[in-house]
Amino acid sequence: MQYQIIPGYFDYNATTPVSDNVVEVMRSTMDLFANPSSINKYSTANKNLLSNSREMVARLLGTNATKVFFTSGGSEANNWAIKSSLFQQAKTPGHVITTAIEHPSVLDSIKYCAERFGFEITFVLPQTNGAVAVEDIVNAIRQDTQLVSMMYANNETGVLQPVETVARITREKNIRFHVDAVQVVGKRKVDVEKLGVDYLSFSGHKFYGPKGIGGLYVRDTESICPLIHGGGQEMNMRSGTENIVAIAGLSKASEEAHANIEQWDLYYWECKKYLMKLLAKSHIGAKFNGLTDYDNSISNTLNIVIPGIRAEALAALMEIKHGIIISIGSACSNNKTRKVSHVLKSMGINDTDIQSSIRISFGRFTTLEGIRKFVQSLECCVDMLLEISYAG
Repeated sequence: MQYQIIPGYFDYNATTPVSDNVVEVMRSTMDLFANPSSINKYSTANKNLLSNSREMVARLLGTNATKVFFTSGGSEANNWAIKSSLFQQAKTPGHVITTAIEHPSVLDSIKYCAERFGFEITFVLPQTNGAVAVEDIVNAIRQDTQLVSMMYANNETGVLQPVETVARITREKNIRFHVDAVQVVGKRKVDVEKLGVDYLSFSGHKFYGPKGIGGLYVRDTESICPLIHGGGQEMNMRSGTENIVAIAGLSKASEEAHANIEQWDLYYWECKKYLMKLLAKSHIGAKFNGLTDYDNSISNTLNIVIPGIRAEALAALMEIKHGIIISIGSACSNNKTRKVSHVLKSMGINDTDIQSSIRISFGRFTTLEGIRKFVQSLECCVDMLLEISYAG
């Protein structure tokens, strides 16, 4: 496995560095110029690449290649699963269940269907620990519930959600179930067939692949309608000439993840434990937002509140002074005008603490020494901000 160090980068949940092996594969694919849908000798290589890539991604997900569809990423996959499922029921709009901590691409898609067709929505709140309670999902189910959509792991807190149990319940009640697994695929082992969901979204750039490529697992293709009509690509579900270069990159990223996922996960967990240990010893008084143990959270993410500081100021100061990159929430949410994190707000955290919260996420190219330097920088910058605050 190739190894590189990305000093000061602690925003892996927003995007990951592209693996050197992925870059090399994409470069070599640039010479494969032919359209894979054409019938000529130059197209054969691309047809084979497309088929082999789908098989590799399917292997990572634990499924059959015929159930994997390439998309431009997680947001498109979320939109496709939700809208396609609900559009088929638009003449008899019923009830949709989601949670208050979902990614904007899920929340906005469901809200659109409600506004356009009249679906009713229940937004289930998480508990104060960041996890949605199964009984709250069960209690929200109605006779006319047509879709449940929830994420596997929250992108801001890293807290794992009870998708396995919810999948069993929705199967028993014949309700379609969509899972946004963007923050889990490539970090923890996922077996979609064992999980039993109807749809599962993922994105290549969250596990060292290129941006602009991801996919959607669909258990039964009759449960969705085509996203783009036209040339018949993606088994007649998403027409348009395939992005072979990006697909090759996703395939290589999937191959690396499939081979190394357990090793990576254990390393992330060692990093997380070390970070929590250093924070516990620190004088800054950081508190954790959400569950942090291995069984209930992904291994590469922490969300902390540091009393008395503003997260925006801290993030800016750490980057300027020490070249360290952190996040104050979801990158997609940061593209919108917002006051506080909807995720932390739904957990019952007060606005003052939300505005003092940062997300720390790391990955393959993080080192324990880098984590130690991160905490030193954090302490230094917090002290500076508090001193400025007291002086004012």
